Amino acid sequence: MAWTDMTQLTNCYAWFKPESLASSYANGDPISSWADSSGNGRDVSQATSANQPLAFANAINGYMAADFDGINDVLSSAGYTQSGDVAVTAVLNIDSFPSNATSVVVQSSATPAGATSDTWVQSLFRTTGNFNCYQRASSQTRFLGNLAFTPDYLSTGTSYITTFSLNSLVSDLRVNGRSLNYGANWSNLSTISPPSGTAYIHLGDGYGNLNAKMTEVIIYDSASLDNAEAMWVEGYLADKYAITLAAGHLFKNEPPASPPPTYNPSGGGGATVHPLYAN
Repeated sequence: MAWTDMTQLTNCYAWFKPESLASSYANGDPISSWADSSGNGRDVSQATSANQPLAFANAINGYMAADFDGINDVLSSAGYTQSGDVAVTAVLNIDSFPSNATSVVVQSSATPAGATSDTWVQSLFRTTGNFNCYQRASSQTRFLGNLAFTPDYLSTGTSYITTFSLNSLVSDLRVNGRSLNYGANWSNLSTISPPSGTAYIHLGDGYGNLNAKMTEVIIYDSASLDNAEAMWVEGYLADKYAITLAAGHLFKNEPPASPPPTYNPSGGGGATVHPLYAN
């Protein structure tokens, strides 16, 4: 039996899933709010009707999605206290590529005001010709840009599992479980302290407007397992949405049956060796 409870992740900060949409909306309805299933109460919402994505039934493998228009749709959370880096995994089916298109942003601005204006921000976005992670904390910036991947790498009308995570241990940008860090370019390699303070989650906007159908978003701790939890999340999502994972992925042939084991990347203190690192 496949593992399906994302609240068992180490520090699951927020979890937006299609079952919550389907219980509240019919196909074509404007989405005013999307409930957080993590138990943390970090629902995202939009009061302005013109900026609400539409419910799209049977978007990916029969599941409902929030359909963002690429112009002004965004769902945002109230402020909450964030301490530590985050990883984000999202399932998307892309309609088109605006010059800038942000899927998920966790940042210090109550409104998605753009990456350079925030005290700190972590985001995944696609610019023309690039697929990027961006992290900014205080006056320091880290920007991961995979310049070798052209706009043709991601195709419209195709469903993808996208993951980004940035922390002091490792950075990663993944599509369907394949790391895109080969040939990546960092600007400013200086160590950045984990974000700390009031945070806001924005779906569909932050650095640019997303034009895609989004079925599920999971936001969780990116440091505690040295990003290994991403594999479990990707395995769960691949099974649910019938998306093929990259060759060699831990869960390419069957989904995880249990939550990821505890792993302490710094060692000591009763740490369990993670199977990804075991000999």
